[in-house]
Amino acid sequence: MDCAGGGVLTDNLLIVGGGIAGVQAALDAAESGANVYLVERRSSLGGRMAQLDKTFPTNDCSMCILSPKLVEAGRNPNIHILTLSELESVEGNAGNFHVKIRRHPRYVREDVCTGCGSCAAVCPISVDNEFEEGLGKVKAISIPFPQAVPLKYSINPGACLRLIHGKGCGLCAKACTAGAIDFEMKEETLELDVGSIILATGFDQWSPTPLENYNYDRIQDVITSLEFERVLNASGPTGGKVVRPSDGKIPEHIVFVQCVGSRDERYQPYCSRICCMATVKEAMMAFEHEPSIRKVTVLYMDIRAYGKDFEAFYRRARCEDGIEFIRARPGEIFEDDGKVIVRFENFRKNRVEEIDADLVVLASALVPSKGTEKLAQICGIKLDEYGFLQERHINALPVDTSREGIYLAGCAGGPKDIPDTVAQASAAAAKALKHIELKTEEEEGEGIEPIPWEGEPRIGVFVCSCGINIGGVVDVKAVAEYAASLPGVVYSEENMYTCSADTQGKMAEIIREKGLNRVVVASCSPRTHEPLFRETCAKAGLNPYLFETTNIR
Repeated sequence: MDCAGGGVLTDNLLIVGGGIAGVQAALDAAESGANVYLVERRSSLGGRMAQLDKTFPTNDCSMCILSPKLVEAGRNPNIHILTLSELESVEGNAGNFHVKIRRHPRYVREDVCTGCGSCAAVCPISVDNEFEEGLGKVKAISIPFPQAVPLKYSINPGACLRLIHGKGCGLCAKACTAGAIDFEMKEETLELDVGSIILATGFDQWSPTPLENYNYDRIQDVITSLEFERVLNASGPTGGKVVRPSDGKIPEHIVFVQCVGSRDERYQPYCSRICCMATVKEAMMAFEHEPSIRKVTVLYMDIRAYGKDFEAFYRRARCEDGIEFIRARPGEIFEDDGKVIVRFENFRKNRVEEIDADLVVLASALVPSKGTEKLAQICGIKLDEYGFLQERHINALPVDTSREGIYLAGCAGGPKDIPDTVAQASAAAAKALKHIELKTEEEEGEGIEPIPWEGEPRIGVFVCSCGINIGGVVDVKAVAEYAASLPGVVYSEENMYTCSADTQGKMAEIIREKGLNRVVVASCSPRTHEPLFRETCAKAGLNPYLFETTNIR
């Protein structure tokens, strides 16, 4: 097949961005036989979706959907994950690009680190946690979240005493029995020839600081919707407990404010598209997490429920869940005698009103991710008027950029929900493959000796708490203890996140160690997790059809 640039020369594909769009594109391309290099500037894959608690309009657990994909990407031999890395230059044409990738030092050797956490336990330095949107603290050596892929620690060079001063405590190196800490690691440049490039760099949330009348940076109990997602999340700074940042108390009244910076000619004149449904979801989850919350109010300009089942989702919140929706435009948010006061114009009553709130959540605009403009310059492609990557034609060519062989996916091209992002990622992968010489040979097996299944059952049971998603309702410890008493069960344990990369690795070890010939996992829906668990069993040498899952959500 001939392409611009003289034909197909390589089976390599480059994907920039390790969020859900980049991971989905990588999985699709790798499954088709491409050799994928997945570049992510942070220390792990996951992107914004990893920060979310639930997804709308089904209120499914976000990590329950994402984590199996992360684990699958980490296991796939055709996907090479390059974290703490950035695209530095692009030369050539479709089918024959030459790229340079700058790899920043992790100061922890990925091939040696076991992810045990001994290093973080002794680190004396704590800094604001970027993954928690600054709501929590994290050690100078850390992983961003429990299900991170790769599950490898990294050192923040701007916080580590050893790296700042050239000496210092070095306690992490002493605590690491694997010898993974390497303070001498340097930046590296990796050069690759690739047939095509997919840009899946996601979005950032606009800081409401310029809106002085909202006092976002002055009132502790005024937060953004992404910050509230971390409050809701079971692995977040409050463990999923809805509390006020100022005093740690459960708020009686939460007020959500829509279109903060969006549809505003001074800041972002476009609609950020997902905010209405994200707020509806967060309002529902607030009640679900803390039934003692007295009232939830949403102040909105209008509700844009454009997707499948979105209108029903909104009506459920309004009519069944008791969430109050007021068509209004807040003019001021201020503090008075320990209460946050929201002053707004009630459009239906044509008057100015005030309400007291214990917590205010701002649905702030979605904007292009940091570095998008520089990335466009490096790739030689156009941006749209708002700074997102420009599609060649929004309807006919929605994943093509202005340069042949370079494609976009997800929120790199503008705000989108997760289903649209995933669909566009698969479309971008399909387009990119036309410049790739696909592999045709079959992969060799790993040569693991199969575990005999005949004889007495030796059953292993793994019970998942999934934070408060299951653990908030089910006594997970009691279930694991009861399972241990059943005939044929030789091993039973409870896990925080059974689908995480470290637990999957541990499960494979236990299967071999204990000689398990049957495995049961009690967790979420088999629709999302059964293929992942079956693959883990197969990699451990167990017939994957001797695995059973039960849904205890």
